[in-house]
Amino acid sequence: MGRHPVMVRQVCPLIPFDHAQCPAVFATAEFVWTEDAALELSFSLGPKLAESCVDGLLFNSTKEENTSQRQDNLWKHTCFEAFLARPGDEGYWEVNIAPNGDWNLYQFSSYRTGGMAEPLAEPPEVHFSFERVGCRCTIQIPLQPWWPHAEIPEIALSMVLEDRSKCLSYWALSHPADKPDFHDRRGFLRW
Repeated sequence: MGRHPVMVRQVCPLIPFDHAQCPAVFATAEFVWTEDAALELSFSLGPKLAESCVDGLLFNSTKEENTSQRQDNLWKHTCFEAFLARPGDEGYWEVNIAPNGDWNLYQFSSYRTGGMAEPLAEPPEVHFSFERVGCRCTIQIPLQPWWPHAEIPEIALSMVLEDRSKCLSYWALSHPADKPDFHDRRGFLRW
């Protein structure tokens, strides 16, 4: 039996489901999984064209320190997401993080079944910042005690972006179905 990895870092581009209805931005997502540590995520957005910027997007990022709350329906606005699954299991978890720090973690027993708030979840640490022409959201998600496994999970990274006209665009590592579906395990990274 081979030894499982102690640390994995991956940077991936996120692609929009519909190129015609998405803002002119480049998006990347990064994760760092370390055995027995928090899962580190980072989402970065930058302009696709020299004259464009991220000003046309809504981030709801203004909030007092330490006031993040556990909330449902974060995906109805700009939201950063991660999906984790144990290899070989039907069940998986969905993490939703708003730029202002609001969050939730759901446990599913199989494809879109269950969706119950994970009772053992602790609030993540979220930092959202604007850079010269883009923005970045970094997140640290405590995995213990709800993820007690030593092996690296299958993982999917995705986001929903809301623009000033209230239109949503859906971004993921891949879109294996004919509609946006972040729960589709065919879009998860496997090791």
